[in-house]
Amino acid sequence: MPSVFNPTDLATTRTGNIDRTTLANPKMLGTEALHVERIKLDPGVHTPAASVQTGEHFLYVIDGVGQARVGPHSFLLQPESILWLEPGDSYSLEAGADALEVLLCHAPASPSSPGPSPLSIAFSDGEG
Repeated sequence: MPSVFNPTDLATTRTGNIDRTTLANPKMLGTEALHVERIKLDPGVHTPAASVQTGEHFLYVIDGVGQARVGPHSFLLQPESILWLEPGDSYSLEAGADALEVLLCHAPASPSSPGPSPLSIAFSDGEG
């Protein structure tokens, strides 16, 4: 059955200089298909490294410009760009002069870890 979640249904958490809103997760959807978060980094904010443990992850840039570091490589992030990540990738994000807003999606949302994404967990440890 289709589901619609309104902004009032979605809680936003602010940790340091980063806002995180869960848009879809197994509890909301009733399936382990995916987990989606909207993450907004204030200007100049750098996240600690996070690792992709299982499944496929991708970042879609909604607004702003920044950098993604995946292992030793650096990638420019700009509106509508997509960064695809595979198991074993370690990555971090850095906002440019303006805020950086991305969708962070991972599929499947593993039954063993149906909560926040690895990136969310990394910056909730107070390093963001």
